[in-house]
Amino acid sequence: MAFLDGAHLHDMDTSSPQFTWVTRRSNHGYMAARLDRVLVNDEFLDIWQATSATVLPCNSSDHHPILLRLHETLGDVIRPFRFQHMWMTHPSFTHTISASWVPHTTASSLIHLVTQKLKRLKATLKNWNPVTFRNIYVKMEEASKALTAIQAEAALYGDTEDRLLAEIDCTVRLNAVLN
Repeated sequence: MAFLDGAHLHDMDTSSPQFTWVTRRSNHGYMAARLDRVLVNDEFLDIWQATSATVLPCNSSDHHPILLRLHETLGDVIRPFRFQHMWMTHPSFTHTISASWVPHTTASSLIHLVTQKLKRLKATLKNWNPVTFRNIYVKMEEASKALTAIQAEAALYGDTEDRLLAEIDCTVRLNAVLN
């Protein structure tokens, strides 16, 4: 850790699991270590005081990804509207767009007409998204928590065939939700 002190870097604390790398090679058995880290300096911490690092369950790699959440301390920022590509895969997407766009709108010019329709569409999509895609986020969270729990058990108590099969099942469920 002398290098970190000399470079004025801090190793951010992360949430569980404790290890960021796992291997299950048959000739070595179960091995785990904390190889991956989030390093920050004082200037970073001055701006991003509420930053958190979360170790996520490893899915298709032997390394756990680390999710870094940056929370600027300069106050609340209004997030811009973002179109989500996944919306186009939903069967009711086209109908939702049409139902929002078709109703008559009075406006003094074409640009005002389009602007009003786009504002209405934005509001419609902001309401439609959490109702339509909430289950995906719930399923993803459930599969991720189950995978984290199984991997934490393996880190504490070692691997068993049942744990390995349960981890494979959770990984398949998580991949199905993500894809």
